[in-house]
Amino acid sequence: TASPQAPLGLAALGVGGAAKAALDAVFPTSRPKKPPHLIGFYAEQSMESKRMRHLAGLLEKEVPGVHIVWLEAWENPLNERLRAAIDSHNQCGGVPYLFNRKTGKVLCGTVAYDKLRDWAK
Repeated sequence: TASPQAPLGLAALGVGGAAKAALDAVFPTSRPKKPPHLIGFYAEQSMESKRMRHLAGLLEKEVPGVHIVWLEAWENPLNERLRAAIDSHNQCGGVPYLFNRKTGKVLCGTVAYDKLRDWAK
């Protein structure tokens, strides 16, 4: 059988094996629904993360079909390893970190609402 290919975003970043395996563990491809393509990593105690999660909530209400899956990366080592594997070039090095699997685009830290909306397209 043919193995599934890495999502476009990972291929665009030159990230393969470890990141793909981590994403497959978190978002198994055997689900009937499409796996989410918008992923956000946060830390519960981070004010920047709280701000971005608030803006993401507003975006999800405004734009039909937009949904960001949030993974806590400070207390959960598996989520942090996934974040680090996706951020293999250490563009951000921390949270909040948002990754669009379709486009490969990344957002680091707190950004304006318009930039978040453009990233989610």
